Amino acid sequence: MIKRFTILKSIDIVEFEAEKTWGYPKHKHNFFELTFILKGKGKHVFNDSDVTYEKGDVFFLTPKDEHEFLVEEPSKFGILKFTEQLFLENTSFNTDKDLKAQVEEIIFNSSISDKSINAYKEDKKQLLYLYKMIKTELENPNLRSRNIILELFGALLLIISRNLISNVDYLSNPILSEKEKIENILGYIRLHLFDADKMKTKALADTFNMSANYISIYVKKQTGISIKDYIIKSKLKLAERLLKESNLNITQIAAKTGFVDVSHFSKIFKNKYGKRPSEYYKK
Repeated sequence: MIKRFTILKSIDIVEFEAEKTWGYPKHKHNFFELTFILKGKGKHVFNDSDVTYEKGDVFFLTPKDEHEFLVEEPSKFGILKFTEQLFLENTSFNTDKDLKAQVEEIIFNSSISDKSINAYKEDKKQLLYLYKMIKTELENPNLRSRNIILELFGALLLIISRNLISNVDYLSNPILSEKEKIENILGYIRLHLFDADKMKTKALADTFNMSANYISIYVKKQTGISIKDYIIKSKLKLAERLLKESNLNITQIAAKTGFVDVSHFSKIFKNKYGKRPSEYYKK
């Protein structure tokens, strides 16, 4: 069985060197990943294919992809991990409809490219520069660090979009497994949590070519909870992260996560976590 790694933060970066072996089995993630090759050479085994990697390459992976690296020369990897929640915090994706649509295409299509995403050579330096700036802000948090990280992340995604724009064939409709179907539905829900129209059962059903009744039954069967409960669960998960990671106060977090008021937010949060947001705040 393929191992699946998880992440508790909405964004994180790790760097490590590998002399002879990568140190991880072939695996998947519950997050998205940008892997920067900082030095070395070898093979990147990506789903059912493998390609050569070298210094300067950048690989993009979704939660549906599985991969591993086969080290041929001593290598150094920089891995930027992030979840859909980061897009919800970045308001630029909500105000620019064209940008948002393009980002969605990247997020919700598995196996976008098995090759390095550097279609434009001049973008290699820019991507690495943005990666290093995000890493600095994460490792040395200061005033407005979260805002800076979100803006840098937005720029990073724009460059990635530019490099992937020629891969039009990835928009085809492959036959999906049941696991891939539910991952697509849940990922779509997480990204559009605060769009009331898109979160209507009928709208979800139309998006995934199902009847309203069937998609409700399908989600409940696959996850054990209803669509409504999954939406609330996802909002609470975002609220939990904002309480830990952001500089927003509880009133702002309640508003940002779509709750009617602080009282309503506190009641539902306590039912889930056993304590009020004020008790949980940055603990």
